[in-house]
Parts: sequence; structure tokens; C-alpha cells
Amino acid sequence: EIVKIGKNEYVVSSMKDKSLYFFELNKEKNIINLDRIEIFERVRDLSFKNNKLYLFLETTASIGIINLN
Repeated sequence: EIVKIGKNEYVVSSMKDKSLYFFELNKEKNIINLDRIEIFERVRDLSFKNNKLYLFLETTASIGIINLN
């Protein structure tokens, strides 16, 4: 799932890779500033609200919260 977290900033989760990918799109819609963060667990869903990214995790049936301030 891809979630918009800023004007041209996005995050996508990879269930197989157990990671989050943060990236920006430039004016030509090309990916720039790609960063990978390993979560060590499958992320089933993402939600973004009030500068917080909520991760719904599969194995532990828990919710992770990342503050993006």
C-alpha cells in the first residue's frame, strides 16, 4: 500500500521484504530520495494521521506508531 505523507512524499510497505520505503516524487513523477527501513515483520496496512504513521503488523498482531515530526 502507498500512503501520502507530505506534498510529494510517500511511504510504501513491502510484506515480502518486511520493510517500509520512504520516497519523494519530483515534477516529472520520478522517485527521488528513496530510503528503506527494515521493520522485521510483515506490515498488513498503513495509515497516516496527525504526522503519525500507523503500522498494522501481522505476526505480533500489533500496531506500530512512527512519529514523523
